[in-house]
Amino acid sequence: MAWIALNGLAALVIRVDKGIVRTMRKIVLAVDPSPVSLDALRWATKQLCNKDDELHLISVLDSGGVATDLVGESAPDSNPDCKPDPMALLRTQDLLRSCKDEAEAAGLHNVKMTTLVSCVGGSADMGRHITEFAAGEHADMLVLGSRGMGAWRRLMGSLVGLGSVSDFVTKHATTNVVVHKRAAQQ
Repeated sequence: MAWIALNGLAALVIRVDKGIVRTMRKIVLAVDPSPVSLDALRWATKQLCNKDDELHLISVLDSGGVATDLVGESAPDSNPDCKPDPMALLRTQDLLRSCKDEAEAAGLHNVKMTTLVSCVGGSADMGRHITEFAAGEHADMLVLGSRGMGAWRRLMGSLVGLGSVSDFVTKHATTNVVVHKRAAQQ
């Protein structure tokens, strides 16, 4: 096995293993407790990620109108006025640990977890946190699940200031975005 670093506008690390060239990627995967989000995790860890990819599992927690940006492994407490509900934070961190265990069981070795805290709330603010995190990490790809609201519900929600997180992310992300839709139940 040989490791080759290429320098250009973005540094790429390529692994050459038994004649196969693989680019190591940084992938951000937004998760929540919904079935479609957990399905996106399973799909990504089995179909998308290579074992050497760096996978960032993130979850956005609504603080109920109190403001901070990050709570997690590398997150500074940037605004002492924004504090999430402690029980909600514990549930979110348990979810992330469970998702990390699942990713590691699928063969991924470099999995990180971060909880983002939304002070404003709503899909636009959650989407903003997700896209800013991916940009700040210089992610190669951003993955999230789609609940499949449909055009009519999305239109009606947009009239009252609600909308789809995945819509916001696809419109505002500076990296490649994969919106995973859950397979139709048979």
